Amino acid sequence: MAHTITVDQAGRVVLPAELRRALNLVAGSQLRVEIVAQRLELTPQPMTPTPALGRSASGRLTLPASGGPFDAAAATRAERDAEAARRAGA
Repeated sequence: MAHTITVDQAGRVVLPAELRRALNLVAGSQLRVEIVAQRLELTPQPMTPTPALGRSASGRLTLPASGGPFDAAAATRAERDAEAARRAGA
């Protein structure tokens, strides 16, 4: 998948939507850039931190929209651990 892009006066480039979709890049995604053999190499970095779960008005757990990958099992475990700690401290 080859594309030609242009560097603007501020040194910015825009990645084509097709490439962003293929790599699940969203606003706020971070890329590491390196010079490798006289080429620029962009490598997506893991999204951190994991978005926190919230609560709706009815008390249900909610997940804020981020557009990025999310480990629901890890977030649920963290929420259960936090709840257990709150109960143990009360």
